[in-house]
Amino acid sequence: MFNYLIRRLFTSLLVLFGISVLVFSVIHLVPGDVTMAILGRQKVTEEKVAELREQLGLNDPLYVQYGRYVNNAVQGDLGKSIRTNQSVSEAIGEQLPSTFALAISALLVALTIGGILGLFAALRHGTWFDTLVMGISVSGLSIPTFWMGLLLILFFSVRLKMFPSISNGSSFADLFLPALTLGLPEAAVVARMVRASMLDVLNKEYIVTARSKGLPERLVITKHALRNALIPVVTFVGLQMAYLLGGATIVETMFARQGIGRLAVQAIYNRDYPMVQGVVLVTAAIYVLINTLTDITYVWLNPKIRLK
Repeated sequence: MFNYLIRRLFTSLLVLFGISVLVFSVIHLVPGDVTMAILGRQKVTEEKVAELREQLGLNDPLYVQYGRYVNNAVQGDLGKSIRTNQSVSEAIGEQLPSTFALAISALLVALTIGGILGLFAALRHGTWFDTLVMGISVSGLSIPTFWMGLLLILFFSVRLKMFPSISNGSSFADLFLPALTLGLPEAAVVARMVRASMLDVLNKEYIVTARSKGLPERLVITKHALRNALIPVVTFVGLQMAYLLGGATIVETMFARQGIGRLAVQAIYNRDYPMVQGVVLVTAAIYVLINTLTDITYVWLNPKIRLK
């Protein structure tokens, strides 16, 4: 395990290095001059442009600029916003908790609803309940997120007036509709995956042996079948947690929530390059961390799996 963690850490650093190169290159590949984006509609003179380029270090060779960028990023300094002059690290730090709260809430919705429906669909394979769950899951996958959000707002906010259509907090009322909007499509995927995994495990020889020994069905399902059926689901959960962090952009915009996704959209509209660079780099680091934790969880679920 220790050797695996060392190798995975080295691989993660290489991935982050590649992403940092890509992110840094964006500012030099996009059309236009970053100094013009900063100066905006001010009356620009060549002297002012030259002074700003010197101040930002844009006259230095690219490798010098990249080295300075990496050195500052390692120390937590991702630069300052062009539009607000606020520290990029500070702005991301302010928005991350809101996005994490939304993503975790949506994941809980997906695992709870999808896990329960998938489990009972597998235990009642071939019945009307199984067919109903599969039909609901297909419908959930077919509905776009923004359309799902509009339907939920219409029903819960406009008709029933139970939950606000504008959400900007972490209370149950504020998170209910955004989490449901983001989590229901994922619940459909979880239901199908849990059902398929459980059906595969229930046909294994060790399940037949456990039943032949006279073990209660509840114990066979919870102790022997469910634990092993969750192994492929863990992969999905790890990937989906990273996806939900990025996919929260639509939901945050729809419900006027603060978050890292909405921050990135605003930065792109404003051509705020340092902010875009910071958001992409932080999001990539989160992806790498979640994928590593997902692999480690395999061993906890099934000690027979050895990470090499």
